[in-house]
Amino acid sequence: MTLARLWAFLAVGLPVLAALIANLSSVDLAYHLRAGEITLDTGRIPTFDTFTWTATGIDWLNQQWGAQVILAAVHRVAGWTGLALLRAALVGLTFGFLFEACRLRGIDLRRAAWLTLAAFVVSAVALALRPQLFGMTLLALTLLIVAGRRAHPRWLWAVPAIVLVWANVHGSFFLGIAVLGLAWLEDVHGHVPSPHRVLAVAGAAGIVANLNPFGIAVWRYAAGLTTNAFVTSRISEWQPTTLRTIPGILFFGSVALVVVLLARRGRMTSWPTLAWLAVFAAIGAYAIRGVAWWPLGAVVAIAGVLAADRATAGAPTLERRDRASPINLVVVGLIVVVCIVLVPAWRPIDSRIGAPDGLVGDAPPGITAALRDIAKPGDRILNPQPWGSWFELALPANPVALDSRIELFPRDVWDSFDRVRDGGDGWQAALAAWKVRFVVATDEEKDLVSRLIAAGWTTGFHDELGTILVAP
Repeated sequence: MTLARLWAFLAVGLPVLAALIANLSSVDLAYHLRAGEITLDTGRIPTFDTFTWTATGIDWLNQQWGAQVILAAVHRVAGWTGLALLRAALVGLTFGFLFEACRLRGIDLRRAAWLTLAAFVVSAVALALRPQLFGMTLLALTLLIVAGRRAHPRWLWAVPAIVLVWANVHGSFFLGIAVLGLAWLEDVHGHVPSPHRVLAVAGAAGIVANLNPFGIAVWRYAAGLTTNAFVTSRISEWQPTTLRTIPGILFFGSVALVVVLLARRGRMTSWPTLAWLAVFAAIGAYAIRGVAWWPLGAVVAIAGVLAADRATAGAPTLERRDRASPINLVVVGLIVVVCIVLVPAWRPIDSRIGAPDGLVGDAPPGITAALRDIAKPGDRILNPQPWGSWFELALPANPVALDSRIELFPRDVWDSFDRVRDGGDGWQAALAAWKVRFVVATDEEKDLVSRLIAAGWTTGFHDELGTILVAP
């Protein structure tokens, strides 16, 4: 195996390895699993809330229903190990498609691998198993098709089908149409024959995006989350990207590297390429969650720049000087073996949560088992928001206060929730009005625990992760 082919393997193998090392955060995943199970059991998509007592009956535009069904089906067939393998597969496909898209733009194996790995580093924090990961895979597939549109123009007509699926799994489906628009600008600038074919495909994609249970409302949903001031004020990943976070540092660092690369070229970069980079950079700067999309779009644009520079210089590709080495094959074998070893199926099952040990994050095992023992059906749980989704899945008979669907809950609910957790004026009255049976506090909420005990609540369970307090 040559070194260039080793790099090609690493471009996909290392992201897959990282996906198997990381745990599965339940913050979003768990409520999607429960919603998917309801759809599988009833044949109906949940469209109003039944998981909490604070938003019961409120309309829920459940645009991500398709991803929920897939997640729940995999969980039923293969359990948590199946979900871990699904994430690894989606990550592998995402960066495999991205690598091939870079190759179709005209660069060699090694440079395509370097760009793909750079994209992985910047987007790694966004690779949790949730509907967004399906969207990232579909974006990478769209980029692959668009990158090869001139050699394979018929491929473009697969994009509307991709957007159709995309509009039923994640709100980022509009990116598929945006990529087609950027490709059209490239074709017009490059005087490509029949440049308006891409525009026709974009129009078709925009039409089929409305073929979902909610129709054109999915467009309002996608726009609403990013423009809802209340959501952006509470959720850090919907706030503008800054250098105060690791994703922000990676984002702005990668943007700076792209600027330096373009400045050092010694020639003007075409305006369609600049527009391509500007669109994805704007998405990344607008919100921390947008950082996931920037590297995927940026590396395809940069691959085109590098290919153009190499063609102008007439330089030979790196593969022509590459030699095979058995060491490279050994490295591949080691990574494959490590991936197999990391498959969660080999781990013991934690009976308290029914998952391989250490696989599921934001799922407190001791607290979950204790609530399962002491809570009666219908007992209300006032929970830390990040644990809400997990309790909804693990304790379906007990409604919780809040989960990750931030936009679903009225402002007065959040105000009361904050008053109780922070000890604001009237916190006891708010708690009494809610008729809560159990309050779950994290290990960092010692003041909440002290106030409740002073008010007559008793400790039902305590471990290193938190405390269950029982109403008097």
